[in-house]
Amino acid sequence: MSERNENNLPEGWSKIYLGEIITLEYGKSLIALERKKGKYKVWGANGVVGTHNDFLIEGPVIIIGRKGSVGTVNYSLENCWPIDTTYYINSIKCLSSQFIFYLLKHINLSNLDKSTTIPGLNRESVYRQYISLPPLNEQYRIVEKIEELFSEIENVEASLYKIKQKLEFYWQTILHYSFCGNLSKKWRAEEINRNPKSLNAIHEIPIGWKWSELETHTNFIGAGSTPKGGRSIYVHNGIPFIRSQNVLHYSLNLDDVVYITNEINEKMSRTQTQINDVLLNITGASIGRCTYIPDNIEKANVNQHVCIIRTKPTLLYKYLSLYLNSPAIQRLIQEWSSGATREALTLSQIRSIPIPMCSLEEQEYIVSELESQYSNLEHIRKMLENKINQIQMLKQSVLNKAFDGRLVPQDPNDEPAYKLLKRIKEERFDFAQSKPKEKKVKINTEKMERTKSVLDLLKEAKEPVSAKEIWQQSKHWESIDDFYAELKSISDSIEQTKSKTEILLSLKK
Repeated sequence: MSERNENNLPEGWSKIYLGEIITLEYGKSLIALERKKGKYKVWGANGVVGTHNDFLIEGPVIIIGRKGSVGTVNYSLENCWPIDTTYYINSIKCLSSQFIFYLLKHINLSNLDKSTTIPGLNRESVYRQYISLPPLNEQYRIVEKIEELFSEIENVEASLYKIKQKLEFYWQTILHYSFCGNLSKKWRAEEINRNPKSLNAIHEIPIGWKWSELETHTNFIGAGSTPKGGRSIYVHNGIPFIRSQNVLHYSLNLDDVVYITNEINEKMSRTQTQINDVLLNITGASIGRCTYIPDNIEKANVNQHVCIIRTKPTLLYKYLSLYLNSPAIQRLIQEWSSGATREALTLSQIRSIPIPMCSLEEQEYIVSELESQYSNLEHIRKMLENKINQIQMLKQSVLNKAFDGRLVPQDPNDEPAYKLLKRIKEERFDFAQSKPKEKKVKINTEKMERTKSVLDLLKEAKEPVSAKEIWQQSKHWESIDDFYAELKSISDSIEQTKSKTEILLSLKK
């Protein structure tokens, strides 16, 4: 490495504001109804969201999340269409676009989001970032070295993720065989025959076990509610208010738990939790996740997305919690909750869940064995997470060295950055005058009023229509919740057909 100059930079480098070398252009709206499937990728704030038969900008191009996934940076070598939740950066001949891509990832643009409601990235905040710019030839050498090192690092990272997947598969396999009676097979005295499946059973069980509905072995099954006022009623300290994001598979994560006052908790007396209550998520993306209230939480309450299950002495709470996380029950829950109407689990369905019942002694044995396995797997998972975190830190270390001039040697024959800046300014000026790469694209779609109800649209449809298309054509196109609410209200009149990729809707004849 060469000596550093008075600004503590390698010779040939310059300190500049990012806005001196790049311009963030706004992406252009292209809603799903306007897209015609084609070879060009459509980029949203967090990645590719579809394809189109035309492009907005020629590659290579850098795409940056502007709304939603703020500061996410992607790179496309190909012509593409960045939509209106993004910024994009045209390539400049006097700069390595891949160098700028890695530079933006190094800056961590998500930290520049100052919005209090919808996440957003302001262009001026990006332009004000003070950076170190190397000569053009060194930019190319830096990119080459970064990609060489990242390739090796990412191979290790991919191997770690594969191990994580295998651990999860192993755990799910253990759960499945446990509640088929295989885990405790040796524990039972000479039980070799199996009971056939009964009508409400979901797999075979050993002789001596029996299928029983959950309701038979519970004192209480009920969902919570959200107090009036929404988030405004939360306080800094008080009674923990458990939401679906706190309920994980056989663990309770209280890192982001919110609190309610004791007064509100008393008004919600029906859903005050007790130690050893089983908690089951009954709506949304986390539907089916299940855990229990540990001994150290004496008081808590739950919202409407979480169901409390309080067992009788005949059913161990840990046995139930583990069983509800098993593959067979997870599949059953997904079957019950699937469909265009986005039904949640009903209390009636929960009460009817078939439970493979065995003696309390055998339940205790199964729980003990599973918790031992779970503890070992969690230890390995944490080790893997630490390794993955170290890999992320290693990547950041590579970028730190790259943009501090310590990753590759400097070449005294390289044109210094201050001369490069003059050419960049000239090219940017010429580009601003012509903007030759942005296509003027006319979307050939009819303007829709979007005032019709879901029922009206289905009446007009001559054949089954995808749920997504109906939503986007309906008066509910700005509110997915209103769309599902209407679907639910007319569900008795709707026929649902599942294709390979989507749900098709039509009216019953």
